[in-house]
Amino acid sequence: MVREVACDAPLFFCCIMSLIGLWLESLLTPCPRYLRRMGFLREQLAIEARYRRNHASWEPHLTRSRAAILAAADACTQHRTVLILGGGLINDVPLAELAACFQRVILADILHLPRNRRKAEAVAPNITCVDFDCTGVVEALYQEGKAHDDAAAIRLFRHASPCLPRGLASGCDLTVSLNLASQLGYLPAKWLAKGRHRDDDFSLRLRRAAALRHLEWLQDVPGVRLLIGDRALVVRALDESEAEREVLLGEGDLEPPRDSWVWRFAPVPEWDRHHHLELEVGAYILGSRSFQPPDDLKGTLKNQLPVDFSSRKTKTSFAFSHIFSNVSG
Repeated sequence: MVREVACDAPLFFCCIMSLIGLWLESLLTPCPRYLRRMGFLREQLAIEARYRRNHASWEPHLTRSRAAILAAADACTQHRTVLILGGGLINDVPLAELAACFQRVILADILHLPRNRRKAEAVAPNITCVDFDCTGVVEALYQEGKAHDDAAAIRLFRHASPCLPRGLASGCDLTVSLNLASQLGYLPAKWLAKGRHRDDDFSLRLRRAAALRHLEWLQDVPGVRLLIGDRALVVRALDESEAEREVLLGEGDLEPPRDSWVWRFAPVPEWDRHHHLELEVGAYILGSRSFQPPDDLKGTLKNQLPVDFSSRKTKTSFAFSHIFSNVSG
């Protein structure tokens, strides 16, 4: 297995070695062709590389995520099955505690790295990793190609109907969407943008459409439903002032969170020597009110943005283009 190189050499050398390590590991890791070509394997490897480089700044977020999951587990009246959506990276999942509390622990993600699958399933015999696309449309999108116009691609995600794996449709006492909703449309939008010219706000609109559909879908899942996710990305200067902000899910989309925190995802100099990247994260128990999606997706998005993000030259639009897949920062 190729490991990221830790060294005291100049930053440029470390970045080059990191990219080489990522490239070699991506070649050696088994992965369905369509997921590899759409960038899903590279993204998972890149996120793990970034986690290793920024463990200290990530740990408060991971700790709060695990605590929110355990609090939701305590609220369950039965403890048969817990389903973790987006659980493939496993470092934000309290595996041992859940395995002791529930009869079955299912980690569902579109892709599981072999080492993470082995590590998770070694914790307890009642932990299982399941491949599951939470949008339900990624493979079909790849098969159809990049010819969708903007509106057709957004409709595809806005009206998707993912089907849970057999045996999970009615037996889940706790379902957790874990740091997932805002990212469901990210790689598909990036892949589609390579095929034809897209409107400047295409990525944001598609990501929002996928996130809103995910919220609707979660409302129909039985049991306790916990959403842990970010609703906004903030570019923060070294003096802690807010340079820019991009909002994906507004206050009208979700009820108040049970807990909230800031995840400094890319501290200086990971992404930029003068700015940190932060995600505003909340833990939401769904179901206390009916979810009503907005009728005008584009209009809602425009009204939610407190600054002008119509230009691709803004820091936030660049950040969303690189936040997960650029391991060299």
